[in-house]
Amino acid sequence: MVSTKQVDNTIPAIEAKLAKVGGDMVKIEYLENCLRQLLPNDIKRFCHLKLAELYQSRLMYSGAAKNYDLAAESSVTYKDKIDLYFKQMQMLIKMGDYLMIDKPFKKAYAASSTNQEKEVVKEFLRKALYSQAQEYEKKMNNRKAAEVYERIMELAFIKDEERKQIIQKLAQLNSKIGRIKQAIEYEHMKDKPIQKPTRRLDDSPEVRRVSFEDLGIEWN
Repeated sequence: MVSTKQVDNTIPAIEAKLAKVGGDMVKIEYLENCLRQLLPNDIKRFCHLKLAELYQSRLMYSGAAKNYDLAAESSVTYKDKIDLYFKQMQMLIKMGDYLMIDKPFKKAYAASSTNQEKEVVKEFLRKALYSQAQEYEKKMNNRKAAEVYERIMELAFIKDEERKQIIQKLAQLNSKIGRIKQAIEYEHMKDKPIQKPTRRLDDSPEVRRVSFEDLGIEWN
């Protein structure tokens, strides 16, 4: 049996060891042991990326998100960093951790050098959230779908017409899950001028959300 305590410090050696060791959890232990030593950035990125993929394959999204973030920190190109932050956002969305999405979003946005790249980052987050909301709807999980649509509505960069459509969707979903008060509130919102989002209707007052406007994204 190959020992996971005997670590390596080159990508070919690590790849060879991974091919010999047993299941995913053994591979994870080996890679984490490798990362306890001082390694160049390219090897750290490789190990963290392998860990992220292993965690993701086992639906352990928290570990995957953490390692995609660390892989991005070890990356040397902005494009690679952005791609890895995108993957981190996807893991956080699967976890339902909509507050923490702000962190990789901001990092990806900051790594974008042109307005076109910044628009790509915004559109990625928007589509990823919509995809998750629609997946919940297909599974008839209307409560979780509503949570995602509420998060989408908070995005400062979506258009007013789109925001109105989300308000209509939230009125319908809240009605389906028996949250009549919230459904009525959303129904009333449809006929009022679109206002700048502050917080979700069901947020407790002590919870402070990090705003995307910290990035200087203008309200449409």
